[in-house]
Amino acid sequence: MKILIKNGILIIDGYKRIDNGAVLVEDNTITGIFKDYHNIDYDKVIDAKGNYIIPGLIETHTHGIIGYDFNTCQNQDMMKISDALIEEGVTCFMASLTCETHSYMLELLNRYESCDVSNLLGVHIEGPFLNKNNCGVMKEDCIQDPQLEIFNDYLKHSHKIKAMTIAPELPNALSLITYGNNKGIVMNVGHSSASASQVVQAQQYGAKGITHLYNAMSQHLHRDPGVVTGAILSDLMCELIVDGFHIHEDVIKATYKSIGSKRIVLICDANPCKGLADGIYHFSGKEIEIIDGKARVKATGRIAGSTIKLNQACQNMMRICGCSIDDVVLMASTNPAQLYNLPKGKLEVGYDGDIIVVNHHFDVLAVVNNGHIKKDMLS
Repeated sequence: MKILIKNGILIIDGYKRIDNGAVLVEDNTITGIFKDYHNIDYDKVIDAKGNYIIPGLIETHTHGIIGYDFNTCQNQDMMKISDALIEEGVTCFMASLTCETHSYMLELLNRYESCDVSNLLGVHIEGPFLNKNNCGVMKEDCIQDPQLEIFNDYLKHSHKIKAMTIAPELPNALSLITYGNNKGIVMNVGHSSASASQVVQAQQYGAKGITHLYNAMSQHLHRDPGVVTGAILSDLMCELIVDGFHIHEDVIKATYKSIGSKRIVLICDANPCKGLADGIYHFSGKEIEIIDGKARVKATGRIAGSTIKLNQACQNMMRICGCSIDDVVLMASTNPAQLYNLPKGKLEVGYDGDIIVVNHHFDVLAVVNNGHIKKDMLS
């Protein structure tokens, strides 16, 4: 099927745009980018009506949605998760897994190995090689020092592991970062008490990113520079949760000013209760309470993931930092695609045909995904 998305402002990749253009998608591949889009053969059309035509959003760090937890859900639930994410413009996503016992993690990896939902990019294992002093909402009894044997067990059970969060200051962490990087896995620094110099060293050993910058890590202190300082000094991609709860708006502004849109990856780090009403739920073995959309561990008051949608994070970024829609496309689509080496994140011939239409508020008006029109509020 040939789908033409026309009459809109094309944001190509966060750098280039066509003010009035069209994109042709055939069998989930972009086959044409047009300034003059008359006399084009197509089967279905979306008239963008002057709104923005952009690559689909890529969610690389989320733990679930509408009650489905990636640590507990079944493969038949994955399409429901995928459909729910489509509503916010997310056309592909990573399943982030919190720490579990070794045996249960292998069971989870076996399950994901057999999952064939096309929008699932793969698995991000958040742990277990984390610093207990920065455990966040993780199960502390499942956290341990890095062991190559455990890591290799993971790899034997699933080819879908695409990312791991690791604390680089732990014993054997640097060698494991190199090993994982050489296996094609994106190794991210997080849940860590590392010094700034240890973060820079981790990059030299193959680390590629920082997991949820500012949260569950050592900070930017003038006499004791930690992971946050290392993130600024390095060239690592930095995940950012822009929900107005995890990070103060002034810090978001400062981050955008200091490292720029080229190194920020917008994420939700959503807990599985995203999309549900306020109430009491369970996540990562803990009872959490959501009040006004803000999730905390009931016993400790510790933040327990977000409930924000990714397009809302884009809205917040533009409002807080005054950045352009081009910038947020870079941060929510192009950058994560580059980090994970995906044929996505750009309106370019040969790339996957994941396309969304948004207005200047970043409300999602239409979605093309897997060769089909999944949403169209414009017709």
